Amino acid sequence: MKIKKEYTIAIVAISGIALLIFGVNFLKGLDLLEKRNVYHVVYRDISGITSASPVFYNGLKVGQVIGTTMVPDGTGNIAISFQLNEEDLHLKSDSRAEIYSVDLFSRAIRVVQGTSAGLAQAGDTLQGGSELSLTDAVGRQIDPLKAKAESMLANVDSVLNSLQQLMNKEAVGDIDSSFSSIRDALQTLAGTARRLDELVAMESATLSATLRNMQQVSGTLAENSDELDRTFNNLDTLSAELAHGRLKKVLDELATTSAELRKITTGINSGEGSMGKLVKNDSLYVNLNNASRELDLLLEDLRLNPNRYFSVFGKKDRLPKLSDSDVQRIKDAVKQDQRTP
Repeated sequence: MKIKKEYTIAIVAISGIALLIFGVNFLKGLDLLEKRNVYHVVYRDISGITSASPVFYNGLKVGQVIGTTMVPDGTGNIAISFQLNEEDLHLKSDSRAEIYSVDLFSRAIRVVQGTSAGLAQAGDTLQGGSELSLTDAVGRQIDPLKAKAESMLANVDSVLNSLQQLMNKEAVGDIDSSFSSIRDALQTLAGTARRLDELVAMESATLSATLRNMQQVSGTLAENSDELDRTFNNLDTLSAELAHGRLKKVLDELATTSAELRKITTGINSGEGSMGKLVKNDSLYVNLNNASRELDLLLEDLRLNPNRYFSVFGKKDRLPKLSDSDVQRIKDAVKQDQRTP
């Protein structure tokens, strides 16, 4: 039985397509003859990951990425499917699949074994994670340095601008005038020092005499040091006696006197004793005032009518002899007496 030519062509075409698919997947690292343990992970960013990116476990390549797709929930997340070729690797249900940098240019997925008791089944979605790439990490380290360098350049630019403004003609003239002022001040100081030298030279004899006198005084003090010591000892003894004996006694007596004086003053203010009654009671003042007024009236009457009190022949006048002015003065005195309480 002969096979038709069309069937032969179809069988060859199908076999070529199958071999092509197998070869492409084999070049990708997928063995179609092996059991495929496929897992899924959702990431926010999969920069550096492609459909052929490897999957490592503790540095050993255990599989590779077989596909990426957008999650259809509208969040913008990206799902990655990867295949594990190691049948002896059993992932825990809380295992993680992290994206990390293998070297400076390539990225891969690293499987981190979990600690739960349950195992993950093929087709489960594992927890995802991502580390910064070396480029991003270096960029994060360089960005602060870049900002500092820019700030430093700005400060240097401002300093250069300030120096440029300082070095204009007017500023240079001010600097020259400042140096001229400093030179004049130094010349003045030099003249002052020269005059001081001349003054010291002229007064050297006086200074020598003063120093000799001071030397004599110090020698006299040294010769009489014993007497000075005795004098100081006597002063110490006297001050000690005053501090511990006599001075204490004087102070005690003064305190006692002050207490007694305070007691007397308190008694006077309270109206105790003759002095207290005299200070607090005004009856003595009132009586003295009334007696003074009556004495004035008596003297006035004695002046007007002396015959009433003194008579040569023993005969006294019965009626007083008063003038009009005397009568008026007596009335005024009586009115004054009535007004006075």
